[in-house]
Amino acid sequence: MDHSSLIEAVQAEVGHLIEAVRAGPPAAPVPTCEGWTVNDLATHVGTFCGFWTHVLCEAEGRPKTPFSEPGPSDDLAEWLVAMTGHLVGELKSVPPSTEVWTWFDADHTAGFVTRRSAHELAVHRFDAQSARGTCSPIAGELAEDGIDEILHVLVNARDRTGEGSGRSLGLYSTDTGAVWDVRLESDRIDVARSSATHAADQPAHLALHGTASDLELLLYNRPPLGTVDYRGDQSVLDAWYREFAF
Repeated sequence: MDHSSLIEAVQAEVGHLIEAVRAGPPAAPVPTCEGWTVNDLATHVGTFCGFWTHVLCEAEGRPKTPFSEPGPSDDLAEWLVAMTGHLVGELKSVPPSTEVWTWFDADHTAGFVTRRSAHELAVHRFDAQSARGTCSPIAGELAEDGIDEILHVLVNARDRTGEGSGRSLGLYSTDTGAVWDVRLESDRIDVARSSATHAADQPAHLALHGTASDLELLLYNRPPLGTVDYRGDQSVLDAWYREFAF
């Protein structure tokens, strides 16, 4: 996805997330985030937005936007509106090639922040909706890019456990046609990307066939909204969860 499309996705996901936060009590539990309430989730998202907003401000040498965690008497949704608004403003202002601090050594650009924001907000929008019983899927193009981000970026955020060594996972997107062949090794996760017409020659221990949204949700250990066809050893997914938690 290009930079402008990712910013549009950030704005759309922010709108749906805030709508979900407003739709009920902040003390409601979030089924997809064990032990969290809507208040916890919203605070996490707002803090995420505040952090990356300040990273972008620093890169441009501008004064940092106001940020503080919400107090007991604050309107949670309005606080989140302010925090997400600051982030969207900076994402629009800072060129994607601008050098910024990131935790990912291979990419220190504002474009990384935009992409990371789009996927963080999409998944947590889903989480917020789960608290209200109104979950909707992640858009296909965004979910496909989200899977790429998981497999090529986020897996580098933690060390390998080696517990899934030698296991393989095939992901087949039924709506976008993308195919990922994921190999869990002791010290790394190898990924080969293809299409439905050029699938991997070597069968995976577990193949998952579903929409890009459902596949991304499964990788994040969220429940899919549609039917996912599991072909093979379902314990491979447990091995994935031991290797990836973000």
